Amino acid sequence: MSTTEISFFKGKQGVRIADFIAFVADRKTEQVLKSFVLEQAMPHVHIAVGNVDDAIAHLSKIERSPLFLLVDLEGSVMPLSDLGRLAEVCEPSVQVVALGERNDVGLFRSLLKIGVRDYLVKPLTVELLKRTVNVSEGKVSPVTLARAGKTIAFAGARGGVGVTTLALNLARYLAEDTHRRVAYVDLTLCGGAANSMLGTQSNNGLVDVLQNVHRLDPQYVERTLVANGSRMFVLSADIDYGSAKAFEPGALRRVVELLCDSFHYVILDIGDPNGPLAAEAFDHASRVYLVSDRSVHATRETIRMLRYIEDRDNNPPTSVLLNNPHAVSSGKVQQSDFMTAIGRSVLHEVQFEPKTLATAENLGEAPVERGQNGFTQTIARIANDLTGQHAMVERTFLSKFKLRRA
Repeated sequence: MSTTEISFFKGKQGVRIADFIAFVADRKTEQVLKSFVLEQAMPHVHIAVGNVDDAIAHLSKIERSPLFLLVDLEGSVMPLSDLGRLAEVCEPSVQVVALGERNDVGLFRSLLKIGVRDYLVKPLTVELLKRTVNVSEGKVSPVTLARAGKTIAFAGARGGVGVTTLALNLARYLAEDTHRRVAYVDLTLCGGAANSMLGTQSNNGLVDVLQNVHRLDPQYVERTLVANGSRMFVLSADIDYGSAKAFEPGALRRVVELLCDSFHYVILDIGDPNGPLAAEAFDHASRVYLVSDRSVHATRETIRMLRYIEDRDNNPPTSVLLNNPHAVSSGKVQQSDFMTAIGRSVLHEVQFEPKTLATAENLGEAPVERGQNGFTQTIARIANDLTGQHAMVERTFLSKFKLRRA
């Protein structure tokens, strides 16, 4: 695979970062791209001869996605599926331009629907690129709305059911194991548990952005985030008890919108479902996980909370997670009785973990365990449900099975 690297920034760990990345199928197109970037004086560029798989492999290794990404679909049997896989390793803010040989209006429209900014038909020319990529303004000529990340809210039917434990470990798994960029927002203003479980300290960034909503831009919000690794960032507060804070209506919505431009997932940890920010969090969540346990009180509150969440205008899809934060004892509500009472199935039940979680949380580390049915395996299943990995695996298996039958 031939590669042209004109210049690079370097991230915190020495990983190369380019503003413009292109993977094309032939030398002629590669030469056109070289002429374009030299004419536009673009200093931070990575151009390579390769396909979508090569682009995915490269983007999986870099710390930040580029501003512009051009991929060649020549030879791709399933271009929409290939670009869907590519989207999983790109930040939502990446401006993707697809290149191909088919002058197909149906394909063009389908690409726009999944977030591709434009589709160019070969032969590629410098003039065509200049009309498509506006280097001075840092954007592709708009054709459709930009892709945005998903907002995932976690809430508990009552206190002590392990909301932060589940939400934080899901965020950590998405960042470290599926290579998504994740923003974790702890909405408990008087010091939620997330920072102590990560071994970090709050900079009160959440209060800062909520009080300065009219001055916000992506750079302002990013400066308030506390990094935990290269792909996970925390926004939190740790104000004194009794220090009431009033925020303008819509402040949290604006913060979430800006985060969704740069992150695959924005996870909202709603410590108090009746708190000042909870209603707005539910109103703008694309999905909600409601955590409960095997108590009668939690069962009753789960029914009330489901009604409270799903009666909203956005009616977010809501899944129930049944957690066991304490050892199972006699008198606990059986899972079948719990599901009968709330009128729906439990998405996953998390089994009691006697030692691993407590040790990891006290050390500010990820839990390490052996076996196939423990806590981390359940977190992986929740993440796979969220990212659609189970469905992808099933479709691949079925397609291979059909081929063997044929």
